[in-house]
Amino acid sequence: MTTEADSFPRRHARTQRFTLGAPRSFTVAPDGSRVVFLRSGSGTDRANSLWVLDTEGGGERVAADPRALLGGASEQLSAEERARRERSREGGAGIVGYATDAAVELASFALSGRLFTAELRAGTARELPVPGPVIDPRPSPDGRHVAYVARGALRVVAAEGADDRALATPEAEGVSYGTAEFIAAEEMGRSRGFWWAPESDRLLVARVDDTPVERWWIADPAHPGREPSRVPYPAAGTANADVRLFVIGLDGARTEVSWDRARYPYLARVHWSTAGAPLLLVQARDQRGQLILAVDPESGATRMVHADEDPDWLELFPGVPCWSPSGQLVRIADEGGARRLVVGERPLTGPQLHLRAVLDVSDDDVLVSASAGEEADDPEIGEVHVHRVNELGVERLSQEPGVHTAVRAGGVTVLVSATPDRPGSRVRILRDGKPTATVPSYAEDPGMSPRVTLTQGGRTPNSVRRAYASGLRR
Repeated sequence: MTTEADSFPRRHARTQRFTLGAPRSFTVAPDGSRVVFLRSGSGTDRANSLWVLDTEGGGERVAADPRALLGGASEQLSAEERARRERSREGGAGIVGYATDAAVELASFALSGRLFTAELRAGTARELPVPGPVIDPRPSPDGRHVAYVARGALRVVAAEGADDRALATPEAEGVSYGTAEFIAAEEMGRSRGFWWAPESDRLLVARVDDTPVERWWIADPAHPGREPSRVPYPAAGTANADVRLFVIGLDGARTEVSWDRARYPYLARVHWSTAGAPLLLVQARDQRGQLILAVDPESGATRMVHADEDPDWLELFPGVPCWSPSGQLVRIADEGGARRLVVGERPLTGPQLHLRAVLDVSDDDVLVSASAGEEADDPEIGEVHVHRVNELGVERLSQEPGVHTAVRAGGVTVLVSATPDRPGSRVRILRDGKPTATVPSYAEDPGMSPRVTLTQGGRTPNSVRRAYASGLRR
């Protein structure tokens, strides 16, 4: 007989749906020598540490322990950080997010509103003395600076902690630099508000003015004695925040990026790599039209690279648009009755696959996640697999029935697999497609094995798939 203390609902809540202790948020070094990730110490521990796995036989080690860095003190979150975690559905504690330089040598993260960096090879971490509360710190690609947001201002500091300064400060109440507005963070999957140039000499920075947005009052049922919080909330059909984009140099010089913001007010995606000019994806408010724009960082002018229109709905996809290393545009498009991967002007997949995300783009291929398309010979109902795609064809990397995703660099792939025959997800390290290691999970076992039966009553037209949420952001 199960006691109340050990009941499944209590364990489900205490373990945050049996996700605590599971490794997540993977980054692979470009030479394939290191895999960086987050993981808490047990299935009931909310505090994530930053870990490094040496892929060439060195094992795992902790690069940053939040309890040690805070000296045992409890974590204090700013209102801005609480809002960010709510929008990202983040229930963990400790180090819940991090960013690295291009070589994956230096990581930065915010902890209790303070800025920390970690030397990933040495496994040492330290605090940088900067004003807080700090949000979303990100090292420059060359690892010499860290940009971050504090009290609505975008600031930058040298990686060793010197020369902290503001690059953009809010001109009025309701204005902020370097953060994502509610629509982008909650509905469009864009949680960032600034992007480093590949040369590390300037940044693209979003300026958000939420003055036009209606205010709502939200009470805390757990603390009925507290006054309700007054928050901006752009309900459907009401005014949205005014979003602009600037190129800002490390010397503070700024240039505004221009596009038809009246017709395309949503800044949905930003991509900046060595392969080409910065790319923007901007959408109309009804989300039936969108443009992919290339930015001239010197003048701020934009030119159209591609345009899409749809009578029902234009979906947004992780990982695109972006440039391939050879300078071709990579995108996902609903064309010819299928959701295809398109590189340059050439579709590389057909109706056998239904593309979901672009995971990595290399000189040789594109790594994608996809489910079975409407013309698949033997569609796996409810499954999502990882595939390598190039002009020669498609190769599936994940084999077991389930839902799979991956991160890849330097010939090393981190394959994360959730399958019906085991709880949680299994993480495997592949080198040149062959398993070489696993990343253990400390998540608790639910203690039950569901018997899953998948059925299909009929195919869902693509137009219905794309329009299922068409009223959310208009």
